[in-house]
Amino acid sequence: MSVSVPTLIDGNNLLHAVRAIEDPERLFGRLMLGHRLAEWASRAGEHIRVVYDGIAPPTEVAQQYEHANVAVTFSGAGVTADAVIIQILEADSAARRLLVVSSDREVARAAKRRRSMTISSSDFWAVLKRDLARRPRPNLEPEEKRRGLDREATDEWLREFGLDEGTAEW
Repeated sequence: MSVSVPTLIDGNNLLHAVRAIEDPERLFGRLMLGHRLAEWASRAGEHIRVVYDGIAPPTEVAQQYEHANVAVTFSGAGVTADAVIIQILEADSAARRLLVVSSDREVARAAKRRRSMTISSSDFWAVLKRDLARRPRPNLEPEEKRRGLDREATDEWLREFGLDEGTAEW
């Protein structure tokens, strides 16, 4: 399975699945999970939203779980992550584009009602591990396309096209 849609993850559900799959001697926590999800999201060019049960830890700790393409939400006191995920699904005007990662039947039913794709936590972890085991694809685009031209190259192009430096937007 190749994933190319925004991903909504039941965090504790995935964490429990990972702990059951991986070496039980190795403590696998939210921080490690966040790093693996960030690596996968970065390679896949995807955005992930992870919802954990409970109240958020102190800001300094909670910020460690987030990465450029990974947003983390805590359900709050007395509210389950499942309930938050279902609310997100119901409120999303384009829920069909979501991949929902959870082994919870209620979450899976809600996702199917909204025509979202679903995958169990253990199956998603297998996909993630497989994807990360592959070599990253080389980026065939020139570096300048990603970082932009330097000032000298920009000036050269402005002269080439007969444009005034004052009309260029930096």
